[in-house]
Amino acid sequence: MCDKTFILTDKVEFVPDEEMEKELWFNINASAFVYNKTLEYSIYRENLVKEFGIGNKFKVNRTYTQKIVKTLKKHYPFLEDADSTCLQASTDRLIKAYEGYYDHRTGAPRFKKRKKNPVTSITLRNNFYDTKEGNVGTIRWLSENELRVTKLGKITVKHRRHIKGQIKEATLKYENGRWYVCIVYELDENRHGEFSYGGLYVGIDVGITDFLTFSNGKVIAKPDLKKINGRIQYYQQKLDGKKEGGSNWKKTLKKLHKWIRKKNNVVNDYYHKISYNIVKHCQFIAMETLNIRGMLKSNLSRSIHEIGWGKLIEMIKYKAELYGREFVQIDRWFPSSKKCHVCGEINHDLGREEREWECPHCHAVHQRDVNAAKNILDEGLRATGSMVLCLVDFIPNGENKFIYKYEWKCFVDTPGMA
Repeated sequence: MCDKTFILTDKVEFVPDEEMEKELWFNINASAFVYNKTLEYSIYRENLVKEFGIGNKFKVNRTYTQKIVKTLKKHYPFLEDADSTCLQASTDRLIKAYEGYYDHRTGAPRFKKRKKNPVTSITLRNNFYDTKEGNVGTIRWLSENELRVTKLGKITVKHRRHIKGQIKEATLKYENGRWYVCIVYELDENRHGEFSYGGLYVGIDVGITDFLTFSNGKVIAKPDLKKINGRIQYYQQKLDGKKEGGSNWKKTLKKLHKWIRKKNNVVNDYYHKISYNIVKHCQFIAMETLNIRGMLKSNLSRSIHEIGWGKLIEMIKYKAELYGREFVQIDRWFPSSKKCHVCGEINHDLGREEREWECPHCHAVHQRDVNAAKNILDEGLRATGSMVLCLVDFIPNGENKFIYKYEWKCFVDTPGMA
């Protein structure tokens, strides 16, 4: 047992019957309705404060949204038939959107529209109550593949992972033509003993050409999605030429959803295997802090969006925490590519297209991504105060050849030339 809890999510597919599917869409539409009405009242109140000075400044929080939901239920009786926890979860999404807006991280919250910004999921909270059988939750497993979900009743999933943890909530979503339930578990124990202590200390540099480059020189390629992307593009173009809602349009949409699902499955499977193997064999992992939002504004936005660095980094991060490995992300502005890992000289003239370069100070020749990965590892070790092998001197030995002298130093102190 440990003091810290871990959150894991299991996503499984299920096939609802006609009656349950109607109930699901009713709850989804009710959640979207409450979200839009709460946003409408919030904007109206903000305008009263800004333009007319009526009322006091306020922030959208749980107390405010709960009052609105109670008022909406009085004026719109059909909301009483919806699950109360899914309505609360929809307003919680609005609160989160406003928090990002207040902190200047995101734009103002927008209304949910059926075509441009649709709602296709509901989140149900697990509430516990006492029975003769003990304390049970409104969301619980009844048998091997049967899950009870509050008012909706029983759903039969296609497969199940046996996770030892308490169910916190479940999100039922319609995605690419199929229904899924995402079950959130809270674990009160870690898996630190699963891997033996010890392993590699690595720095990892991410890129578009070489997906992952390790400080030991190993390179992992990105998943091959050329064929899948070609089929997705083909069916998207074919769909645009058909009348929306027609039988041929529905057939083409079904095929498009099939290839999109295939792409998502290939990427997720590839990333889970990579992240698991990295955490399994590495005791210390250092990576960059990427400004992905800023990168998406460049001319490489399509490649960056498709490659999904953020998803992989999050997988490595949570698995490292779960299995007791040390994971560090260095500062965003650290010049990992331009810094010579041998002597510490920074080459300000290094161009973006240069894959190999020679240090103007110590004349060491570097492969760009491997050098960056080594610098990321050194900076990660420095940030944690670990011992690192540092260059203290180099002596010329013939034409453009040098003898390097290293010493083990702690990066808490100033480590000489490094």
